[in-house]
Order: sequence, then structure tokens, then C-alpha cells
Amino acid sequence: MTDLRAPGAPPAFGPQPAPPAFGPQPAQAALGPQPAQAALGPQPAQAAFGSQPAQPPGAQPPGQWPAAQQPAQQQAAHQVALHSSAHRLARTAAPNPRSTGPLRDARLRNAVGEVLAGVADRLFDNAAQVEVLPLIRDAVLVWAERQVRAGMPVPSPEERESLAQAVYDQRYGLGPLSAYLRDPDVENIDVNGCDQVWISYNTGERVGGPPVADSDEALIAMIRSWAARGGQTSRDFSAASPLVNVALTSGARMTATMSVTPRPCISLRRHGHLDVSLGRLMQLGTIDATLGAFLAAAVRSRCNIIVTGGVNAGKTTLLRALASEIPPGERVATLESEYELFLHNMPAHPDVIAFEAREANSEGAGGVSLHDLVAHALRHNPQRIIVGEVRRGEIMPMLEAMNSGQEGSMCTLHANSPEEAFDRILILGLRGGLALAERAIHILVGMAIDLIVQVRKYYDGRRTVRYVTEILEVLPPGDTERPAVNRLFLPNGRGPATAMHTPSPGMLERLVAAGFDPTLLSRQSGTARPGPGGWR
Repeated sequence: MTDLRAPGAPPAFGPQPAPPAFGPQPAQAALGPQPAQAALGPQPAQAAFGSQPAQPPGAQPPGQWPAAQQPAQQQAAHQVALHSSAHRLARTAAPNPRSTGPLRDARLRNAVGEVLAGVADRLFDNAAQVEVLPLIRDAVLVWAERQVRAGMPVPSPEERESLAQAVYDQRYGLGPLSAYLRDPDVENIDVNGCDQVWISYNTGERVGGPPVADSDEALIAMIRSWAARGGQTSRDFSAASPLVNVALTSGARMTATMSVTPRPCISLRRHGHLDVSLGRLMQLGTIDATLGAFLAAAVRSRCNIIVTGGVNAGKTTLLRALASEIPPGERVATLESEYELFLHNMPAHPDVIAFEAREANSEGAGGVSLHDLVAHALRHNPQRIIVGEVRRGEIMPMLEAMNSGQEGSMCTLHANSPEEAFDRILILGLRGGLALAERAIHILVGMAIDLIVQVRKYYDGRRTVRYVTEILEVLPPGDTERPAVNRLFLPNGRGPATAMHTPSPGMLERLVAAGFDPTLLSRQSGTARPGPGGWR
């Protein structure tokens, strides 16, 4: 049996001082002892292995934002660059320069299942990567030796390592999509069938990727496996349950669909800022010092806050940053459809009880809604309640909790403007079967909510940026049926909001007691300047 390892050396990847030679076989060239590369003899139709440097891995240290992507050479695959006015479609054959992505060599892609089958019985659930990767590498060497005996090209060390990582990802991660999640520049991944893959970056670019499965049926099987083991509870994905949402252990959220779309579809949203604070958002230009001081005092003074914005505007990241100002000694309950806040994993919050809603099974039993969880969470003695995103009738028990002792609670809500939040709450309440008149709902909103914070996303021509653009103080209805508002911070072009009006006496007293300097508002009023950026 031909051995790819040097005599007496343990299984290992990477450059070895004495690459092995395959004897003087007439149909196969020898691997000469070249330190920098191993060439396959004088075969005119065969390319040398090792002559090209290995692609750097996609992952980069957290918190570092690499320079904007350099333009790729224009050739044959798809790349979409987003511009402020329109989407422009370009074609390029160069691999995605920001991430190595899935294996592009068809031979290596086909080998993933073969190698995994040979070592599957030794790969236990929840095993550490350092424990199983050596086993996978040994299996890859066995596969490579079979390739050599069959007269196939010799896999380079880099190819073998990439194959081993792909096998690990297939068993423990998201298969070919795992490589993208290791790239901190990736924001979203959209898959429309097995062979249509689009990667969205924080620069605003959308780049096409290689196929992630051999067929749509194989893609469905992969999604079913991820849904079953990816979240806290197993979730079904079938023709009977064609819609699934799962918070993955990698910190991404997966939405998948089948049967009601022509082909199976996946959307992965990656959370780039898990352990984030208001100070970090100030560094990124999302808020300025005045906004940061105001929001920090609002949280410490136990204001009830709703964060509003559009899809992918950054509401959850801002909510996570606001929660960083909660004193460590307070007991917090988080309620989410799928885990996205992850406050229970943060050392800054030692006393957090995290609730996750659960879908009903195929028989319609076992479902637990956010509406159920809000009422139940109150019995666990929380001092604050944080709802990741309000989508349905849970808004009413949330407002009642805010108005009956759980001061300092927060949630997010889809709305294109802060004023639109009132209509959204009304619609959600009526849709949830609330038997109250519109004015009664508006009175409850005015009494329960203290502040509405709006966040927006822009594309500045180079990258996607996000800003806090407005803050409204909410007061009970006055002359009209709708809640009265005090527009504290107003939009300042494409930059962080600027202070324009003074809070009501009661609000200002609370903020000052929490350490806020009211002169910051008067100093900023009338001297607005555009902000430098916004988080990506």
C-alpha cells in the first residue's frame, strides 16, 4: 500500500522536511525532495502541486474590520456590487477573495461524503474539534493513498487540510456554508436551490458562490439535519412543516423554506457584534458621545425602551448594546423566537434566564409562544424583561409588564419610523384578539413606553453603515387619541441623530439622577455635524 507519509512520521498535515517518493513506476512520476513544492514528474498534461500558495483561511480575529475588498478581475462568475442608487451586475471568474468558501474542486467535494463515511463511527456528538480533526486527517490520508493508486493526481497538503476541514464542517457545522460563517466580513448568506448561492458582505457587495449540494434533495437533507441539531430544541423540516427558523450555535440565525417555494431556500444572518457596548458603537460612529451618554442614563434610570428599524437595520445589535448598561446584579429575562441576544452567554450578565419560543410538532402539540413566555417569565422574579423582537400578540403582555413593575424593559419592533411604531403596536394588538378600543391601547402605550429609538441602515458608496437617527420621548395621549411625543433627537443627514429638544421635567430628573449631564444637550443643539460612520 502506498503511504503518503514520510517513513516513521505520524499522520500530519503541512510541509514535511522529506516528502515521500513513489518509486520509479512507468505510469507515475516521483515526488522529488523539493522543499517548497512537490512536482509530478515530466508529465506534460499534469500541473505541479504546491506551486501555488495556499489560500488564507476566511476567518479573521473578531473585532478587526479589514480594508474594503479590492476589485476582482472581471471574467466569468457573478458578482453584485451594491450602490446607493442601483444594483450593478458584474461577472467575474475569480474566486471570492474575502472567503475561501466551500471546496471548489469537484473531486474534493465528492470526497467529503466518502471520507466521512469511513470515519463516522468514531466521530461522536459534541466532540471537541481538537479531538476529532486528527481522526479525520488520518481518514483523508487513506483516501489520498487510494487516489494515488488509482493514478489520480496527488492531493497537496493544502488540499488535504481543506478536505479535512470540509469533512469536519459536514459532521459538526453547516457543511459548505461553514467557511463563510468563519469570515467576519460576511453578513448574510442566501441560497436559492443547491446551485444558487449569494454572499452579502458588510461593504454592501453581494458575491455569487459555488454550489453547496449536488441536488435540491441533498440540500433538503442538509437543512433537515441542521434544524434537528442546530438549536436548543429539535425542529422539523418537511413538507408538513415547510418553514423553519433556528438559532445556530455558531451565532447565526437560519431561516429555511421548502414546498411553498419552487426550490428549497436558506437565509443565514450572521451576528457580527455579539459582545457589544455603547462605547463600541461610539467607536464605530453609530452614535456620538451625547447619544451614548443619554442612552446609558436611560437604561440605568430604568426607562422602558423600544428599538425600531427596518429589516437588518441593526435593531438587535443596538438592543444588545443597551443591555450592556444594565447593572450586573439585576435579574434579567430574555424572550426570543430564536436566540439572538445571547445575553445568557455574556459574563457581564451573570443572572439571566433566557427563554426561547418553541414551534408545535407535526401533530400541533408542544408549541410555546412568546405570548405564553411573557406571562410565565414574570413568575421567575425578573427585574427587567427583554423581548428580542415583537411580531405578534405578545406586545400586549409586554406593555402590561412594562406598566406594572418591570420598569427598564426593552424590545425591538419592525417600523420604518418611530411614529409608525404606534400604528404597528395597534395592529399587532388587534390582530392578537385584544378586546380594547383603539384609544385604550394608545393610553396603555403612552403609559408603558418611555423612549422609542430608531436605527437606520445606509450605503455610503463604500460600505453599509448604521446610525441611531431619532429618539422620541413617549407621553400619554393629550389633545388627540395617539400618544404625545417629544422629539428629543432628530435626523442629521446621514449620521447620528442630534439633540433638538429637552426631555420632559420628569424624564430629565430621572436621567440626571442616573448620572446624565443635561448640558450635553444644550451644547449639541444647533451645532450638528455628520457622523463618520456607523457599524458594519
